[in-house]
Amino acid sequence: MVPPSVLVRLDSRPMGVADVMAFRVVTVSPDDRVSIAIARMLEENVGSVGVCEGERLVGIFTERDVLRLAGEGSQFTEVLVGDVMTRQLVTLAPDDDILDAARLMGERKIRHLPVLEGENLLGMLGIREVVRALVERLWHTHDEEARQRARELLSRETTPLSSNP
Repeated sequence: MVPPSVLVRLDSRPMGVADVMAFRVVTVSPDDRVSIAIARMLEENVGSVGVCEGERLVGIFTERDVLRLAGEGSQFTEVLVGDVMTRQLVTLAPDDDILDAARLMGERKIRHLPVLEGENLLGMLGIREVVRALVERLWHTHDEEARQRARELLSRETTPLSSNP
C-alpha cells in the first residue's frame, strides 16, 4: 500500500482528484445505440462515457460493458446504452483526495469514476490517471531517497575490498 505521505504535491498539500482527472468529458444519451457509444469511445480514446439526459448524469458506460456484452454473444451494437449502462453511480468530488479515490477504485473494482460538482459532471477519473499520479509521486519520493542514500554512502570512509596492492 502506498503511504499517504507519498501522495502530496510539492507544496505538501494532499493531491486532489481535480489535480489528475480528465476534464474532457465524453457523453452519450441513454437513447443512443451501444455502437454509437463505442464509436465515441474509440474516437476520443477514452475507456468510458458519461450517459446524460440533458445535463444530468444518469449512468456510465465503460469498456467493461462492451466486453460483457460481447461475451454474451448477442448483436449488442443495436442495444440502447440506457438498457446496459451502470445506473448506480459511485462518484467523486473534485476536492476528494486521490488516495481515497485509489482505495475506492481498488475496493469496488471500478476503473472509471465520474467527478461531480453538485449535479454538474466536471470530468472523469480513470485508473490510468490514478496510476500515473501514484507513479509520479513514488518516482519523486524514490529519487529523493536515492539522492539521500548516495550522499550517505559518499560521506562514509571507504575501506579497500582486498589487501592486494
